[in-house]
Amino acid sequence: MKISRSTKWVSDTMLNTLLREYEASTELSKGGLSYRRHDFWELYEILPDAFAVSPMIRRSEAIGLFSKALRECRRAGTMNSEAIIKHAAAIQKKALAVPQESYTLWTKFRARDMAHSKGFTLAWRGVKLRTAAYLPAWLQREEYFLNGVGRIFPRKPDFYGHVILACDDRNEDRAVDRMMDALQLMHGLLNLYETLGRHSGWSGRNWTEGKLWLGPTQFLFRDRKFRGEDRIWYNPDYDEEAWARLPPSMKRILQVVPMARTALAALDKHPLCDVLVRAIILLQDGFATRDSNHRLLRYWSALEQLYVEPDAKGRSNDKVLERAVFAELKPELSKWKLEHIARLRNDYVHAGGSNDDLHHMCQFLRELLGRHINHWIFRGGDFANHSALLQLVKLPSDRAALVQMQEMITRRLAYLDT
Repeated sequence: MKISRSTKWVSDTMLNTLLREYEASTELSKGGLSYRRHDFWELYEILPDAFAVSPMIRRSEAIGLFSKALRECRRAGTMNSEAIIKHAAAIQKKALAVPQESYTLWTKFRARDMAHSKGFTLAWRGVKLRTAAYLPAWLQREEYFLNGVGRIFPRKPDFYGHVILACDDRNEDRAVDRMMDALQLMHGLLNLYETLGRHSGWSGRNWTEGKLWLGPTQFLFRDRKFRGEDRIWYNPDYDEEAWARLPPSMKRILQVVPMARTALAALDKHPLCDVLVRAIILLQDGFATRDSNHRLLRYWSALEQLYVEPDAKGRSNDKVLERAVFAELKPELSKWKLEHIARLRNDYVHAGGSNDDLHHMCQFLRELLGRHINHWIFRGGDFANHSALLQLVKLPSDRAALVQMQEMITRRLAYLDT
């Protein structure tokens, strides 16, 4: 897909304003560009909104691509959209000529008894994932001090195995993004199938709905060489006490791995792949958090991914309420619960929290999401696109109304046929 101008989000007037502001607030010198305003990074952040690029280009890549193209346009004195597209295309072509390198990333895997169980492998769009009770020698690291962070303990938490991810890519940041997304997707699917049909009681402090989440630190290697002691990623929400509390057994995880593998295969060629993957990753964010307000928000966002148009200006609670109950056996009660959840969600967004006990509402929403996501993975492959799915769920749930619509459609088709 070639880079092109898009007015979907950004008008010509808005883009030209950005270009004029950028030109007026920068100066050319032998040393390069100098800036007279502090918000130029904000301009770089929003600039990709004005263009259409391949879905394979991630947001972070697009920001780097168009910000570099903008700087080149400033130096050349051609500040317009056509020049930005030309420079961005040349930069992208040069980047694609760079040979791929192999990257490996590992982190701890939260399952007990890994030393006494076999591991498993999964794959997702060029990212290979495997679990291991023990790391190969070339991946092992000893503890060290990281300036600004403190001591890093690669072997902690003790008595747990590892998950190792690998892929080939031309760009290190992109490789990390791909591997981290694949890891979150895997965690989300395993948690979905591990909790499917399970209604749990309240578990107290540091409770999470999912049992698998990201380890404390993630270590990166390129061509089997460690990328440096300061080139690591870490989980800011890691809690040692929570990690050690009731981890799942590897035996239980292996029971749901075949379902996750089947789901990944179905997703790979699925017309709703992007929508479903985003929903699963949001679901995993909810699975992993110990804040029930945040959990409710992430689950609701996953529901919006499924049942609201992606270009809708502002997400509509009403749309979610009407569409998410299309297949519920008791739509009145389900809608009532969802209306209550929508109010709780608004309390969190606008007032910073809720005084309600959210455990039961989170659990209801998680169970509904799990059923719907799993259904569309395996029963939604015949939709042309996301719009087709929305056309289905927008139909009334009342049988009599549907029969009446069917009769009218049949009658209208008869007029066309004759």
